[in-house]
Amino acid sequence: MGSNFAQDLASGEFVQSIDQQISIHFAGNCYPPVPQFMVEPAVKAINQINEGDTTTEIELPAGVEFRNSSTCTPWEIVNALRLNAWINEED
Repeated sequence: MGSNFAQDLASGEFVQSIDQQISIHFAGNCYPPVPQFMVEPAVKAINQINEGDTTTEIELPAGVEFRNSSTCTPWEIVNALRLNAWINEED
């Protein structure tokens, strides 16, 4: 489990959809499990970073706050939810 499992999921070899990959990661690879309503902002954060947008704030689901804010930068989401396996590394 852990980062190796996340890498396997992110490879797309077993599960094609990034939404499904993140859902499985949150349910089975995180303790405590991350609520499924966080899949959408997580995927948005991954996509923004991979497209070069690291500063545009992402709105969190209703009732969710991170450090007293209802928005986060993409990197805050990726780091807090351990999503680095889905970030494309630059050469």
